[in-house]
Order: sequence, then structure tokens, then C-alpha cells
Amino acid sequence: MDVIGQPSTITIIFSAMLICILFMYAIVYRRERGVRFFVWVLGCRVVYAGGVILEISSADLASKLVFRNLEQTALAFMVPLMVLFVLDLVGMDKWLRWKWLLIALFACWSFVIWTDSYWHVINSTQELVNGHLVTTKTPYSLAFNLLCYAIIAGCIFALVRYILGARPEIRKSGMLLLMFGSIPLMVEILKLVKPNLLPWLLPVSVYSGICGIVMFWIIMRYKLFSSVPMARNIVVETMHEGMLIINTNGNVIDSNRFASELVIGKTDRPILGRHMGEVLAAWPEWLSACTNMEESRIEISSPVDYETKSYIVNVYPFFSHRKRKLGTISIIIDITEKQQALEQVARLNQMKDQLLTAVSHDIRDPLALQVNLVELLDTNKQSLHPAESEIIRTLSEQVRSTYAMVENLLEWFRGQKEGIVLQPESLIIHGVVEEACRLLVLNCEAKQLLLRIDVDEDMRVSADHEALVLVIRNLLSNAIKFSQPGGVISVSATSFGGKTEISVQDDGVGMNEEQIRQLFDETRFSSTKGTAGEKGTGMGLLVSQHFLRMSGGQLKVHSKPGVGSKFTIVLEDGDLR
Repeated sequence: MDVIGQPSTITIIFSAMLICILFMYAIVYRRERGVRFFVWVLGCRVVYAGGVILEISSADLASKLVFRNLEQTALAFMVPLMVLFVLDLVGMDKWLRWKWLLIALFACWSFVIWTDSYWHVINSTQELVNGHLVTTKTPYSLAFNLLCYAIIAGCIFALVRYILGARPEIRKSGMLLLMFGSIPLMVEILKLVKPNLLPWLLPVSVYSGICGIVMFWIIMRYKLFSSVPMARNIVVETMHEGMLIINTNGNVIDSNRFASELVIGKTDRPILGRHMGEVLAAWPEWLSACTNMEESRIEISSPVDYETKSYIVNVYPFFSHRKRKLGTISIIIDITEKQQALEQVARLNQMKDQLLTAVSHDIRDPLALQVNLVELLDTNKQSLHPAESEIIRTLSEQVRSTYAMVENLLEWFRGQKEGIVLQPESLIIHGVVEEACRLLVLNCEAKQLLLRIDVDEDMRVSADHEALVLVIRNLLSNAIKFSQPGGVISVSATSFGGKTEISVQDDGVGMNEEQIRQLFDETRFSSTKGTAGEKGTGMGLLVSQHFLRMSGGQLKVHSKPGVGSKFTIVLEDGDLR
């Protein structure tokens, strides 16, 4: 009788060919995580299908026993390979070091299968019934089979948990793949439970290979062997940041080369499967964040290639679709260059501060002496020739202007220095205004301006003395600068609601809204010429606003073109009562 030509046998061969197609497709991607062991599982399945076909096509008992042993050997090796596939897929690499021991154990059982004619450990009886090989399992064989099915059930459970924790687009396809892949297992269990149905179940176990074409379609449709691993590898390995994923058991389940070289150095030892207490021992804060599975941002340093590098580690917990914590993802960013740049900036700032401290004495003090000398000459100008008096007036104006400009410049840089602290005290406003006016008297006289001070002699304000003198002097200097000859400048003060307002008002050229907006723009250091061509640095108002903010006050501006401007200082009342 031609067994090969029977329709049932042709169907079995066709089913086996479908498994071969899936096997060959898996070979192409055998280097990917998980696939490298799954391809061997499929290889055993191909051998099993071939054994069934050869057993059905053979006629004598001895041949059928040989092919049955081939089938049992293939099934035996599928168990450790399935375990290795799951361990590799979920990232428990530390257990893979025992792979050869695991395979050796099942190889020993395969040896028992092929020598069972001497031991009688596998089958207690074996006979041909209507051309089909029927065997009776021994208790040892039944116990071993139950152990194998329990191991496979554990693998399926682990795969279900792994798939449920995967991305949504992978979850559905993964569950379908697992469901169709489990059908042959169900058939094998049924063969164990119902041995009398073996002649019919044996070809059915190969018929279930038709599921292989469904599995092949799922893998092709969702590109599980190619796009998903490839996308992961391309993104993870080429990113400029390190990535370290740790599960709830504290074991590393994934990382890229950047993270591996940071935590364990350039070594051939695998990082996957190692406990976080081992790889993160040098960074307690990082270890604590991963242990508690909490979001955190940590700055660490580590020696790399004889150089200490700095990193920012962002730790994020990740969750299942049921919002259960599954572990942590650490993203590691190299900030060495940025840190070095910041340190260089800090050194330059320190040098700048030291330079300004020295320059402030070397420039300000001689200028102050020149101002005093000019004031002394000015008191005796009545006894001088008119031409000499004009020279003294011009010199006085230039020296005072230079002194005010240098004062603003130095105070500006002093205000930018971190750690500067003002010393507020209760000040008599009238005395502060007079002190600020002293350096500007000649400027007023040069333009024939009338300076009015309408401030109660007992009114007080809470402020730093030097800062307030500087602010009022800057406001007066601007008022003089933009007033027409013969104009009037008035200084007044009012107090209400615990606040004191000091106003400096002129009837000069005034400003429009756009000019007012540009007054306190720190990106522009431009200065407008005064009505007599006076020049400045454009820093006076910026310095004034800065010190007022540090004092908890503010500077208000009201101005109209052709009418004049009014600048108002708002500070805390300095009443001692």
C-alpha cells in the first residue's frame, strides 16, 4: 500500500512544510534576542514532524520504534530550549550561563529513550495494532512527561506576563502568536491522557502545524522578528544617552552599550540579569531610586578612560496597563562638557569679581579725589580770569560726568555678582536727596536749571544708603540731561499705606511709549544724547531698577513727548515709630 500517496499523509507533509517555512524565516533573524533560541524550538518541531511522517510511512515495529524515539527526542529537547527562549526574551541572562547543564540533563533523558530496550524505563509495552505503534508508558516516563508539561506551562505563564507588560501594539499580536503556538502542546497532553487515541492524535499533532502558517502570518504582519527588534536596536544603541532597565526583582533586563560601559566598564561580562545592588553600588542615590521605583533626577560622576565624567541620571518607574509598577528606566545623559563649561564660567566670574574689586579702588578713588579738587577750584573761581573759570567749569562737568559713569558701571557689575547683600536702614530722605544733588549742582548751573526739593525734613524711608543715593543721582542726572536750558526739576516725596514714594520730575523733552519700553531692556546698552549733546552709557536706569528690586521696591515712569518725565521710586516706609 502506498502510504505516501494517501490524502492524510499528503496533508501531514504539507503541514510539516508550513513549519519548515516558519523555521527558515526564523533563521534569518536568529541573532535577535529570544529568536536565537526560538529558532531551535522550531527546528525540533521540524524534526518531530519528519519523525511522524517516517513513522506513518514505515511498516515494521523496529522502524516505527526508531522514528518514535526520534519524535520523543525532539520533544524532549524542546523543553530546555523553550525555557532558554523565555529567559532570553525577558532578559534574565544570568540564568543562561547554565544553558549547557540544562540541555545536558535532557540529553541524558534522550539517551535513556534510545536505550530503553535495555532499561525499560520509558515504555512497559510496545506493539503494532492495525499497523499503528501503541506503547504503554511507565510511571517514570509519565512523571517525566508531567514535569515537562509543568515546565512548559510555567514558560507560557511567563510569556503571558511578559506580553501583557509589552507595548499595546505588540500585546495583541503576541497573545495570538502564543495561543496558536500552544495548540500542539494541547495535542501532546491529550496523547498522554488518552493513549488509546494515539493512532489518530499522532497525525493531528502534525496537522496542528497548520497553525504555523497562522503564526507566520502574524509574525510577518506585525514584523515581530524584524522591525520590532531592529527598531529597538537602532534606537537604543545609536542614542546619545544611556538606558538601563531594571525589573521589580532588581535585575537588569535591558541596557545599551553606553549604560553598560558606565556601570560595569568595558568588559565582556554581560550586564543583563545582574542585580542592581551589584552594578549600582557606587551610586547610592541611584540605587535607592531604583529600589523604591520612584522618579528621581541624580547627578553622578564616574572615571571613564582615565577621565572623570559627569552625568545626569533621570530615573522613571514604568507601569503595566493596570498601573502596576514593573520596574524602572534610567536615562543617563553625559554632561561632562557642560559641567566643564560651567566650571570655566565660574572661574572667569571669580576672576572678573577679583578684577572689579581691584579696579573699583584704582579707578573710583582717584576720580573721587579729582572731584574734590575740582570742587575746591570751583569755590575760588571768582578770583580767576573768566577764561580760566570756563576751563574749570568744563573740567568740573567732565570729571563729574566721568565719575558718575564709572560709578554706574561698577555698581552694575557689583549688582550682577551673586551674594551681594544690601543693608537697609531708616534714612532721612531730605539728607539723601541733598547728598545726591551735590555732584550735580554745576550741571544744573551750566543749563541754568532750577532744582526744587520739596521733601519733609523728617520723612524717612527704609533703604540701603549707598544704593538710594546712586538711584536718586541717576534720576537727577537724566532729568538734567534731557531738560531744556531754563527748565525746572523738582524732587518730592509722599508717604501712605506703609509705602514712600520719591519722585524726580522734569519739564524736558519727554518720551513716547516705545521709548519707555526700551528703558529697562537689559539686552540694549544704548544711550540717547541730551539736549546739550551729553553722552552716557545707558546703564544708569538699569542699575537703579536692579537695586530697587533688591530692596523690595520698584521704579515707575510717566512721560509724554514735549511735556516731560516723572520717575517715581517706591520703597518701604522708614518711620521709626
